[in-house]
Amino acid sequence: MSKRPKGEPKEFPGQHPGEEVQEVFNQHPIVLRWPLIWGMLAILFGLGPLMLFPLSNLALEIALIVPVLSFCYWFYKWMNWHYSVNIITSQRLIVINQKGLFNRKVKEVGFEKVQSINYHIKGIQAALLKYGDITLETYTGNWVLKDIYHPEEIHSIMMDMTHKISQASSTPPER
Repeated sequence: MSKRPKGEPKEFPGQHPGEEVQEVFNQHPIVLRWPLIWGMLAILFGLGPLMLFPLSNLALEIALIVPVLSFCYWFYKWMNWHYSVNIITSQRLIVINQKGLFNRKVKEVGFEKVQSINYHIKGIQAALLKYGDITLETYTGNWVLKDIYHPEEIHSIMMDMTHKISQASSTPPER
């Protein structure tokens, strides 16, 4: 789980008064494996023409351009992963999805609207690397957080927030 460094502020834009940040996390880095594999294959195939035609200028240009394009692709995928975060506060879950430089999608749901929270660790790779999916069933539909690192811990934090909010709303106000 990605713990906040001690120096990182516990505030974010749009935070409600009295709302406390409980956890900030993103997807497991394993989601970057396929872009890495595809980029490495592209570099390998980009070197093919240079092996077949070592004196060709075109083969040399391909061998130089393909790694640059692969690095740009890797950076794009890494940036999307790094800036896509989930924030659990004392009142709500906020999901921020970054796609490219200028496309950010923010969704939020209050824990009072959550009906159930489940997690699913599927397969030996997920069990060994400790990642899985978390599903929140709400009044408006299901939310699926895919490939989350330590889903059981995140599930526990969300359940605690849901229980605190449900207890606070069911407790009659003191007179």
